[in-house]
Amino acid sequence: MFGSPRYFSVVTTNTESPVVIVGAGVAGLVAAIELHRAGRAVQVLEASPEVGGRVRTTERDGFQLDHGFQVLFTAYPVLNRYLDHASLQLRPFLPAARITRESGPPALVGDAFNDPTLFLPSLTGGALPVTDLWRMLRLRQFAMSLSVDDCFHAKYAAVSTRAFLASRGFSERTIHGFFAPFYGGILLDRSLTTRASVLLFTFKMLSEGKTAVPAAGMGAVPRQLAAQLPADSVRCNTRVRALHFVDGAARGVVLDDGSTVLANDIVLATDLIAAHALASTAGVALGEPRAVLGCTTLYYQSSAPLLAGKALWLNARADAVVSHAITISDVAPEYAPRGTHLLAATVLGEHAVRADDELDASVRTDLVRMSPSAAPASLTRIATWRVPLAQYAQPVLADASVRPTARTTLRGLWRASETLHSSSLEGAARGGQMAAQAILAGQRA
Repeated sequence: MFGSPRYFSVVTTNTESPVVIVGAGVAGLVAAIELHRAGRAVQVLEASPEVGGRVRTTERDGFQLDHGFQVLFTAYPVLNRYLDHASLQLRPFLPAARITRESGPPALVGDAFNDPTLFLPSLTGGALPVTDLWRMLRLRQFAMSLSVDDCFHAKYAAVSTRAFLASRGFSERTIHGFFAPFYGGILLDRSLTTRASVLLFTFKMLSEGKTAVPAAGMGAVPRQLAAQLPADSVRCNTRVRALHFVDGAARGVVLDDGSTVLANDIVLATDLIAAHALASTAGVALGEPRAVLGCTTLYYQSSAPLLAGKALWLNARADAVVSHAITISDVAPEYAPRGTHLLAATVLGEHAVRADDELDASVRTDLVRMSPSAAPASLTRIATWRVPLAQYAQPVLADASVRPTARTTLRGLWRASETLHSSSLEGAARGGQMAAQAILAGQRA
């Protein structure tokens, strides 16, 4: 259960200018909550019509369309301190993946510890050699034995996911046929060149909790965070165009209409591109990644589920266009009107930037191959969500001993971002928390 404001005694004695937080995504909202609970006045400025950043849901004709396929790991240790899972009405996925291969029927691989009914299908389905199923169990136990900080130790950050899996004895068949499509979907990189730290962290989260979506869509997560703040502390449709600084210190922000909002401290909680652009208006260079990864999710309506069930469908074919897909209304019936079904198909890499109609045709072809009984004419495309800044790239680190901080080179300017930890909702929450803690520590100094 999160600690909503009614459970905290907050006395705001600071009558000076508020802390201005630019961006009402998860990082910005968590930073605002922490500062508000500590008695600091906050003002969150968001350019979009609603809070959430990349974590938003649009309702269209009774369908709930997340802005790209997203899920919540219930084991996230920091983010979940701010969430009330019961109020979110979480709808869990089956802890399994259904793999479609070059030949043969789809095969199910699942976590039998979380769901014992998955033991026999995983053992007999033929998706993975029995020896690799044993290695999977050992990897699960190993990841669970680590703390989150252990996962990001330099020795795991300095090796790629592919090299790490090979070092643990996994066959190329399993690396290519399971880890590439499954973790390719999580890491947005089927080459598995992402640092092994992220593999271990996500494997730990998958093993220790559930994967779920709120009944009202992923946008319910930031809305619940925002509800913990004073109503007048979040301003949407308010775009910041520059930083205002005086005598080498951040003193406010300049809005699109030319007005200035004064501040004692400014927190940049925007995406990578916007953060670099705003920082540059004060001559500040942010020491964080610039490379980003994108994806595109196409939503289809149908009268019957094409890829049925609550397990994620993975496309392990060498020529795959669709990386992964699921009839999301099978997981959360609230995502579609009664009597209809909503399928989400996600595309990565170079395919993700193809024109809508060309991409749609290729996706339909792949969906038919993933489920041979499906007829492409039974699908009606209702939305295409392109997310060009879905994650930042997380390659192997040459020097993982250097850890990013929320502090910037401009006094009074702070960074709240997933780049301070990992490209995930948990990373965003930790980035927001780190920024708030740094500001409060400076206040006490």
